Amino acid sequence: MMRVKNVLTIITGAIPFVVGSILNRALIEQSDSVLPLIRIGLLFLSFWGIVAFVFQNRMKNAKRVVVLLNAIAAIDLLLLGIQELVIHAYWGNVIGGWSQLFYLPVIKIGFLLTNWSHTVFSAYVVSFVLMIVVSVLGCRIRIWQSQLDNK
Repeated sequence: MMRVKNVLTIITGAIPFVVGSILNRALIEQSDSVLPLIRIGLLFLSFWGIVAFVFQNRMKNAKRVVVLLNAIAAIDLLLLGIQELVIHAYWGNVIGGWSQLFYLPVIKIGFLLTNWSHTVFSAYVVSFVLMIVVSVLGCRIRIWQSQLDNK
């Protein structure tokens, strides 16, 4: 049963691909209007914390939840780093396109926090760190709630 929970957590970690694809479509279809990208990013990060909160209740292991939930994010960050820092170009195939969509829901916040940098990769790194921090907070809040419930 534990393996099913692990696999489900990893699969859930792919949700940013879906959200990024939907957001990309909205950006293309509504190119003449400005979407509230900061608000979208904050909503997505809140959702990511709630996901961690829920999985913490099921798995009872915060480290495992954070690692498994963000495993795809780490792999995606690695792919983005190879593309931007090593090759200096994004791949023109499905992997290159999808790797950029993953962080789309939070990339605006990443750019705001890295306005000192001259690379897009730093915004991706900050986006990844934000997802990690929010998932840790979601787990910690669940642990605190459990401790209060047991008192």
